[in-house]
Amino acid sequence: MDNNDRVVQEFDMRRIIKATRVPLICVYKNPTDYPNKYVARLWDVDTPTTLVAVADSLEEIRAAKPPQMVIMQRQPNDDPVIVETWI
Repeated sequence: MDNNDRVVQEFDMRRIIKATRVPLICVYKNPTDYPNKYVARLWDVDTPTTLVAVADSLEEIRAAKPPQMVIMQRQPNDDPVIVETWI
């Protein structure tokens, strides 16, 4: 685990909007910094932030998704550890 990350149970859309220009949350399966976990990391447009949610399953990580965001399936050019993106 990256000690600089701030791990949350769920993302608060009100805080996200204040902290980012265009919020995106990228969901990863088994990234190198969190082996054997699902991780949802907040991005500010094209810059990753230190705000993350961590879970053992995709269903658990989706519980952290703000209801206002929608799930976009991964694209063919995405890194293989990317599962989906929330916008």
